[in-house]
Amino acid sequence: MKKLLALLICTNFIISPVFSEITDDFAEKTLGRNLKVKEYKKTDITDTFAEETLNKNVKPAEHKYKPITDDFAEKNRNKNNFSKKTVSYDEIIPEVTTVFKRKVVVIDPDEMTSVPVRIKNNFSTKQKAQEGDYLEFETTKDIVINGKKYPSGTTVNARIENITMNEPLGVPATLTVENFSVDGIHLGGEIHKTGANRTLWVYPCMVSTLWFFGAGALFFPIMGGHAKILKEQIYTLYAEKQ
Repeated sequence: MKKLLALLICTNFIISPVFSEITDDFAEKTLGRNLKVKEYKKTDITDTFAEETLNKNVKPAEHKYKPITDDFAEKNRNKNNFSKKTVSYDEIIPEVTTVFKRKVVVIDPDEMTSVPVRIKNNFSTKQKAQEGDYLEFETTKDIVINGKKYPSGTTVNARIENITMNEPLGVPATLTVENFSVDGIHLGGEIHKTGANRTLWVYPCMVSTLWFFGAGALFFPIMGGHAKILKEQIYTLYAEKQ
């Protein structure tokens, strides 16, 4: 019996909003008790300020069109007499040709003198060099250029043309050396070096372990390798015969 009574009380609380009265204010104001629309009483809207300040017998003044003139321009109109001489302007456009000329350089070994060189001291991008710095190489054997003999060990100057430092995530350093010369004679050739590229394994390891409590971030500081030129490395340059 107690359970049934409790159920009835709960049900009463649930459906209690149904007993609230719903009214329509707009319908109460416009409909009468016989459900007929009440007669609308028209109310005139007047502007008391306009009624007090304006005379009903006075018509608004008519505004006539008056052109706007520039007195300064009118006074000086006849002072500038333009020349009536006809002048023709001819525009000369250069002709466009579809023929492109290319210069092809063919190196004939018989017309070039090979110059084997090596660096005097080991060099690495770890030494914080900059573009434009000079490096010293030396010949590894006696050579003859344009009838002049240069013994083994002759200094050959070179310049660093491009250098990039190594970066995190295993990005390697790069080095390009050009502009070789001996005794003012230009030697053709270049040396391009790249350090150890560790991105091939650093980047995949970092990405694959980021989900494990961010452990992949430990791979970020790993630097790429430095570019090096060692004394035991021999490079062949070429001097043009004259």
